[in-house]
Amino acid sequence: MWSRLLGACALALLMLAAAPASANSALEFFGDAGDSAIAPDSDSLDITGMAFTMEAWIMATGAQNGDGIIVNKEDSYEMALRAGDEFMFALQAGAWDWFGGGKPTMNEWHHVAVTYDGTLSQGWIDGQEAPSGTNANTLDLGASDAPFQVGRRVCCGTTPFLGVIDEVRVSDIVRYTADFALPTHEFETDDNTRVLWHFNEADGTAVADDSGNGNDGQLEGGPQWVDGAPIAASTAVDARSKLAATWADLRAPY
Repeated sequence: MWSRLLGACALALLMLAAAPASANSALEFFGDAGDSAIAPDSDSLDITGMAFTMEAWIMATGAQNGDGIIVNKEDSYEMALRAGDEFMFALQAGAWDWFGGGKPTMNEWHHVAVTYDGTLSQGWIDGQEAPSGTNANTLDLGASDAPFQVGRRVCCGTTPFLGVIDEVRVSDIVRYTADFALPTHEFETDDNTRVLWHFNEADGTAVADDSGNGNDGQLEGGPQWVDGAPIAASTAVDARSKLAATWADLRAPY
């Protein structure tokens, strides 16, 4: 019995040592028109119902020169820091138009989100409701053939983001309906997650999608890997849990 339990503890220690540590990195964009992280169009990126959330962690490092795009799928959904560095968003649900307001402070990390429930499109900054707009009709979101991009859009003049972006998630559910506490850990994927980019690669030009939908991306232009948002990673949790359980078994009386 003791031999078996000691062996299990040794295995758990090896799992803990081998578990990959998150780099907790993010992407910094410098306001250059060619900079983005981009994934090709897919059915999973088209959310055509009446439940939607897009969110990210951002840190603007200067005044935006035009539309500082955070997330964009042209003619479907996008959010940005626009003129005056206000947080704005557009959804293709009856009218492709900008709504929103509120100004995140520069050089500080902020969580931003947009939700849509078929009637109300609502912006959120750091867990608080931001000024929003109400769609005139109860309509599904529109689909498009456009790629999914972070850091810019491909049309409409000057659109590159100036700052750092981390933890981008798009979901087919309304995740926030009232003021909420800021997330303290990386987003986790679930059945409602359509794309989830942690940006923890820290090197190279590939961006992995953690949603399970295969919406992996590539970097274009010159965004740089930098330190990520001040949130905890969720890697190695299983190994630590296994270790704790094993020690509990080991100490239990027989």
